[in-house]
Amino acid sequence: MAEFILSAFADEITPDFDGQLEALKKLNIPLLELRGVDGKSFTQLTDAEVSAVGGKLKKAGIGLSALGSPIGKIAVTDDFEAHKALLDRIMDIGDRLDCRRIRVFSFYRGEGQSDEAFAETACRMLGELLDKAEARGFMLCHENEKDILGDTPQREKALLDRFGGRLRAVLDSGNFAFCRFDPAPAYGLLKDYIDYMHIKDADEDGVIVPPGKGKALLEETLRLLNADYPDRELVLTMEPHLMMFTGLSSLSKLDDIRHKYSFSTPFEAFETATSAVREMLARL
Repeated sequence: MAEFILSAFADEITPDFDGQLEALKKLNIPLLELRGVDGKSFTQLTDAEVSAVGGKLKKAGIGLSALGSPIGKIAVTDDFEAHKALLDRIMDIGDRLDCRRIRVFSFYRGEGQSDEAFAETACRMLGELLDKAEARGFMLCHENEKDILGDTPQREKALLDRFGGRLRAVLDSGNFAFCRFDPAPAYGLLKDYIDYMHIKDADEDGVIVPPGKGKALLEETLRLLNADYPDRELVLTMEPHLMMFTGLSSLSKLDDIRHKYSFSTPFEAFETATSAVREMLARL
């Protein structure tokens, strides 16, 4: 059986980094995908603050699964030189924290751009980012998300094919469901590129629900991964989005996010999602 290891975007539980680590210990989640630290993006941390994060992770016994970066979450017509400098800073942070995996996106369309012009520009920019990352020993992992070039299973497959395995995939079936794209073809199309998964779910109307309550086919996907890669270590990053949290407005348009279930605290929401995934894994 594959070794499934849970990670988390713990900034969904609390913006306080100490609180994030305490919550992960309570939930028995050994890994963190770093994104928000004390209410700001990890990319904004000073060297001293990065060192403090490293010390706290070591003391808590929590590892990093990836750097949840915002790279590729700009329009192709925005300032790309500044964005490349941001990737340099993220890799500096990765060096300090000994984390070589960086989550990225595939850019938003420029105003008035044709499909062909958008795809060509976005791929050229991604190619430059891959060159920079590979030169320093980092791996870029693409997350499918709304409105970017690789937003559907088919368009993401075309994007990943173009780079021949250099760009890996963070499979987020919940994002396909959230965008009301059929996630059923995703695993078959993307399985050769999958590096790890993000875990969220949404119903037929794109409303966020706990894992297993929606149309993301999470358990079916885990079963396929387990069958195809029985000897692999596979990270599952919990990103359930079951409650609003500090920093969400920088990740998504808030009027897009709708919820069907209510929870008394962010920790309760996260615990519910984590328990659901553990139950899925137990049934494999």
